[in-house]
Amino acid sequence: MRRKRMLITGGTGSVGRALVSRFTKDGSEVVFTYRSDQDGARRLAQDTGAEAAKLDAGSTLDILPGGEFDILINNAAINVTSSLSHLVTTEDWLATIAANLTLPFLLIRQCLPWMMSRGWGRVINISSIYGIRAVEQNLPYTVSKHGLAGLTKTIGREYAEFGITCNEICPGPITSRLMERIAERESDGSPDAIQTYLAGVADSIPAKRLATPEDVANLAAFLGSDYAAYINGVSIPLDGALIA
Repeated sequence: MRRKRMLITGGTGSVGRALVSRFTKDGSEVVFTYRSDQDGARRLAQDTGAEAAKLDAGSTLDILPGGEFDILINNAAINVTSSLSHLVTTEDWLATIAANLTLPFLLIRQCLPWMMSRGWGRVINISSIYGIRAVEQNLPYTVSKHGLAGLTKTIGREYAEFGITCNEICPGPITSRLMERIAERESDGSPDAIQTYLAGVADSIPAKRLATPEDVANLAAFLGSDYAAYINGVSIPLDGALIA
């Protein structure tokens, strides 16, 4: 059986590393992207045998070999502001939409012809519970993730007949560097304050813990398999019953 070839964006982040590790162990041929962490990318490539490619929302896609990927996981994302909506800067808005919505669209568009030619494809978008609900002081991120939900559903409907599925995983808070940066931003930044903030977040979740990167990778592995062939165009909360 031919090995599946796949692209994972944001490979050097906490969730990205878990995704790269899981899919390489499962036998996929993995290319992952990174924006600036060249040392982390080199180590991850050495540890897993995956291929690293530098890419950000403002770069060209020429480094991607023809979009010839059976599985695409749009994982890269940013969350750069906690301002009220009338205080959100145009720069923060545009950067968030570019990274969280425009880049996934461009990559999906590039990969679809190959998937159609093969009669099989999996697109998995890593979203957030804030693609399902809203929260104060999170406007650009929330809007970008709601847009990603629309992208997910449209691709699922338009390309199901070609054996292609498009779904999104909507985690709650994840044990990750992004969550640590949010905790630092929302507290006084000291180690004790960060831990207190994270403990409070965990206590607000019925499961009494944050999601792990491996939780996300396990669900992605299922969605990327033949077992999930009839699951299409859906947003799956992964949040310990937080928004149930």
